[in-house]
Amino acid sequence: MDAELIVETPFLLRDAGGEWHELEPGSGVNLAPVLGLFGQSITAVDVQGRGALSIDFGDGAGLRIGPDAQFESWHLIGRGISPVIVGPGGEEHWQR
Repeated sequence: MDAELIVETPFLLRDAGGEWHELEPGSGVNLAPVLGLFGQSITAVDVQGRGALSIDFGDGAGLRIGPDAQFESWHLIGRGISPVIVGPGGEEHWQR
């Protein structure tokens, strides 16, 4: 499986040391803490409610991305998976 997660709204990143960072794509704010996730093993993925995505990584880092009221918040595409898009206001029906 090969997938790409595209984040389009503010999100939370927990670094490997346990510190939380609130980040916003495209804001000019330093997104360097995210670079540490490349190449990390994913240990857990969960989608709850209307599209709140949680991803945990092997080194203790994690991502939390909630649905946005006005904008598409995140989408996942790739080889070996069905595309997932969380549009404005989130989604109501999840297939697991």
